[in-house]
Amino acid sequence: MPSKRYALFDLDYTLIPQDTLLLFCNYILRRHRARILFIFVFAPILPLVALKLVGSKGLKRFFLSFLFGLRREYIESAAQDFVRRSVLPRIYPEIRAEVDRHRKEGRITVLNTASPFFYAKYIGEELGFDHVYGTPVVLPDRFPLIGRIDGKNNKRYAKIEQMMDILPSAVQILLRTTPPHKPSRPNYPDAAVLVDSWSYSDSDADLPMLRLTEHARLVHPEKQSLIDEGRAKGWTVFHPIRPYHSRSGKIYHSIKQLLGLYPD
Repeated sequence: MPSKRYALFDLDYTLIPQDTLLLFCNYILRRHRARILFIFVFAPILPLVALKLVGSKGLKRFFLSFLFGLRREYIESAAQDFVRRSVLPRIYPEIRAEVDRHRKEGRITVLNTASPFFYAKYIGEELGFDHVYGTPVVLPDRFPLIGRIDGKNNKRYAKIEQMMDILPSAVQILLRTTPPHKPSRPNYPDAAVLVDSWSYSDSDADLPMLRLTEHARLVHPEKQSLIDEGRAKGWTVFHPIRPYHSRSGKIYHSIKQLLGLYPD
């Protein structure tokens, strides 16, 4: 029996040229303009993030204050409409074609993202992924001022921990008994690398995923160390068309999304 083969995909800036949480914020603010006041909860946290007193999980919890007071049923309904209206039309055609190719070739397709699972699951469903993993943001009856995450922010090696149960049993045993010395930049033993499997990302935060598969593909990588590693290992780099042409353009688009001034 052939071993399991995988195709692992990041979401933000990999399948789509935006950060989907910023896009979801934009989606909500365009329908509830007064919610721009969430910025008074979120903005004071930024200096603490810069001083490394608040991590990425804490930052995400405060950022989610734009959902304060909304009912769970409304958020779920909005998430589905958001995916259809704001996400699917922006998916890179070239990367979507890669998802379809791997599915046709019999690989297990996995969407593994740091974005909240409550909308990532609908993206995965629409694109036909076999498995979807995201940050487990809790949706109570009414959303609190500061969001709650039931577990880890699904970033870096946490992505591997989340998807551990779908990996071949031999790989699971190896990773659980001899975890990487540096989980954020793991050097896996050869026996742990997934043969005839592929991973896709824009960021060196996904090195745990990129190094886990025999083949890796980069999408508009920005960090030079990641570009250098990709070049040394022969990783293909995709440069699909984006709605901006520079890092400053990327930031400008992000600010418009943060303020609810971006098109749906």
